[in-house]
Amino acid sequence: MTAPSILAPIAIGLLLTGCSTLQQTASPPGFVPADAGIRTDRARSGGWADYDGDGCIDLLITQAGGPVLYHNDCRGRFSDVTTSAGLHGPAGGMGVAWADYDGDGDPDAYIASTDGPNALYRNDGDGTFTEVAAAAGVDDPRASTTATWGDYDRDGDLDLFVANRFYPRADSDITDRLYRNDGNGRFTDVGVASGAAVKDRKTFSGAWFDADGNGTLDLYLAVDFGDDQLLLNDGRGHFRRAGPGAGISGPAHAMGLAIGDIDGNGCLDVVSTNNTRGRADDREHGPSTLYLNDCSGHFSDATTRWGIADRGTVDWGVNLVDWDGDGDLDLAIVSGGMLKGGENETNVLYENRDGRLYDVTDSLGAAVTGAAFGSAWADYDNDGDLDWLVVNSRRNSVLLQNRSGSGHTLVVKLRGRGANRDGIGALVTATVAGRERIRLIQAGSGYGSTGPPVARFGLGSGDRIEHLRVDWPDGRVTTLTGVPEQSTLTIRQP
Repeated sequence: MTAPSILAPIAIGLLLTGCSTLQQTASPPGFVPADAGIRTDRARSGGWADYDGDGCIDLLITQAGGPVLYHNDCRGRFSDVTTSAGLHGPAGGMGVAWADYDGDGDPDAYIASTDGPNALYRNDGDGTFTEVAAAAGVDDPRASTTATWGDYDRDGDLDLFVANRFYPRADSDITDRLYRNDGNGRFTDVGVASGAAVKDRKTFSGAWFDADGNGTLDLYLAVDFGDDQLLLNDGRGHFRRAGPGAGISGPAHAMGLAIGDIDGNGCLDVVSTNNTRGRADDREHGPSTLYLNDCSGHFSDATTRWGIADRGTVDWGVNLVDWDGDGDLDLAIVSGGMLKGGENETNVLYENRDGRLYDVTDSLGAAVTGAAFGSAWADYDNDGDLDWLVVNSRRNSVLLQNRSGSGHTLVVKLRGRGANRDGIGALVTATVAGRERIRLIQAGSGYGSTGPPVARFGLGSGDRIEHLRVDWPDGRVTTLTGVPEQSTLTIRQP
């Protein structure tokens, strides 16, 4: 970003008081399945959002029979409010992406469906939703899998990329969609014209981030039966595929995507999940892939060096997340999905230590057996650490309560001045003990799942954030020094 630094008005406050912290009994560090009232049937993905503004994070699950909206009572229990909230479909929902697309201050939900028109639920601000996909022009009838929001044209509002993987009919195509937000409640499909959409590409997931450092959001695509693709944004509304020099070559059966700076060099890396179940000599089957970004838009495959194992599983949802609160990003992957034999696969949780990932799944009680698609993290009990939702398609989904004893955490919330009120696409950089840590604000990630649009920075004992910087999607920059520890910080765009 090249815009001059602007010191913005800063609003600082303690953790939200609308949702009390749960009182926990003493237990060994790790993860414990929570009996929180969540019941699912053939579920695919999950999205966290505080839809009613009470300070407690709520949950939307997509599943075969239609979406289910769970309201958090601020005491660690969820209740099904789907009917009273006005959510009535679609059946066959695969992915969910929360975002405040209309800029009215509350999150709206887009549901990608494999069984017919996608849905856009506009939040009416009173605990209810109105389905407006057709009126908004985003009711894609193709078999969609996931969706992700981002302001690719830097006009101040959120645009929408929809991945289409399956053929709903023999005579149909599966061209992806890029919906440009026209700012009046309607969208225009510019996918083909912009170069972001190609016929019959078999895209499972997309993720927005600035891969080459030119200040615009690029689009990374997880592609089944083909190499992943990095589409570079020229800043004028067009995309071109990065060439071989970018270092992107696989995996060949990619499903989910996670974006984050795992090696701490100040640039965003990529994890792309893969079908690892196959012959050892089969190029198309292998471990999920870690691509490290050298900050020039070139990526290198660091999968083996970082210790990501070939587990013989079909990997789907993935997150780069600081679950232990030590400041660096760890890795979580869920497996199984829809393929035959996947009903008894397990997820994996890695801890990032000294430039390598270590499998701590069993030692921390985080193993969940089943056939999982979605993976989403949020602090549902407001105790300061992140809990893990594993969305299971053949058994009940599992919410793992984090009792790992994470340290102090700073949660940064952004308030944009235009329609992009949550600052989706912004990059937040914290300097701690002379080291920079960066977080990307996203809306739609992993595999069809969504976490809260905030930046979290884990702090060790005695650590303080020396400097905080926000690179906003429109190129403006906000800087702040002297940040208090263990608080929630709200930064307003200048």
